[in-house]
Amino acid sequence: MKIFVGNVDGADTTPEELAALFAPYGTVASCAVMKQFAFVHMRENAGAVRAIEALHGHELRPGRALVVEMSRPRPLNTWKIFVGNVSAACTSQELRSLFERRGRVIECDVKDYAFVHMEKEADAKAAIAQLSGKEVKGKRINVELSTKGMVPTGVW
Repeated sequence: MKIFVGNVDGADTTPEELAALFAPYGTVASCAVMKQFAFVHMRENAGAVRAIEALHGHELRPGRALVVEMSRPRPLNTWKIFVGNVSAACTSQELRSLFERRGRVIECDVKDYAFVHMEKEADAKAAIAQLSGKEVKGKRINVELSTKGMVPTGVW
């Protein structure tokens, strides 16, 4: 069972530390720590459920409550848009709302940059054309198609 762990400080958290945190709930098969999140793979579903219930909101570091939930697969056939120069004051919901005016948003993840996944190619193209250079929360955002790990095979 794959578990998403959000609000992790990747510079200060090791896979071994996360494995030790999850081990009391079941067998940890592997851990991968990224910049601000991690994935923990547990062998038993029941152990994963117990870990999620027990560790969601746990402060691994003071003031950093973990977000612990079942990992959801990213939907296939979405158009992934990179949004750069995102203000720290901009929330995922605010950015999602901005893009949803141009079409259905499947996922929106904001850090100091963002990725927005849109359902339709035409909507993604419209969002890129209309939003790149727009001022949002005091910063001009850069909006472009993400080519890294791109699923669709459309021609632009």
